Amino acid sequence: MNFNRKDVLAATKGNMHAFEQIYIDINNDLYKMALYILGNSELAKDIVSETIIDALKGIKKLKSADAFESWILKILTNKCKQKLNYKYNKFNVFNPNIKDESHMEKVESNSNIGNAEKTDVKIALSKLNTEDRMIVSLCVVEGYKSNEVAEILSMNPSTVRSRLNRSLKKMKEYLEVE
Repeated sequence: MNFNRKDVLAATKGNMHAFEQIYIDINNDLYKMALYILGNSELAKDIVSETIIDALKGIKKLKSADAFESWILKILTNKCKQKLNYKYNKFNVFNPNIKDESHMEKVESNSNIGNAEKTDVKIALSKLNTEDRMIVSLCVVEGYKSNEVAEILSMNPSTVRSRLNRSLKKMKEYLEVE
C-alpha cells in the first residue's frame, strides 16, 4: 500500500484533507484485497466503505503512523470475516466466476497464466475457508510477511506459516486433479 506517513500523522490530528488523500492513495488496494477475500465486487465495495468509515472514526486513536497499514488491514479483514460469517452459508458469496478480475493483477504480473488457469486458481481458492483465503491473499498476492499477517489477523506467526503451507498444498492438489 502506498500512502504518505505525513498524511497519516496529520489525519490523527484531525486534518480531513490529509485523510481524504489517504483514502485516494489506499482505496484501490483495499478494494482489491476485499475482492480477493470475498470474491464479490459489490460486497467488496461495501466493505471498503465500512472500513473507511471506521478508520475515520478511529484514526485519532492511532498511536503511530507506522502502525496505520496493519491497523487498516485489520479493520478490513475483520469486516470481511464478519460479512462472510453472516452471508457465506446462506448465499455462498464467494463466486469464483466473478467478472471483475482486478484482484488477479498482481498474480498475473508475475506469471503467464491464461483465463482457464485463472478460473481454476479462483475455484481452488474458493475451496479454502475464510481465514485461509485471507492468509493466502495477504501473503501470496499482497506480499506481506507471515509476522505482518499474524499481526493483522491476530494469530501466531507460526500458525500463519503452517496454514499458508497447508492452504497452498490444498490448492495445488485441487489444481493437479483438474
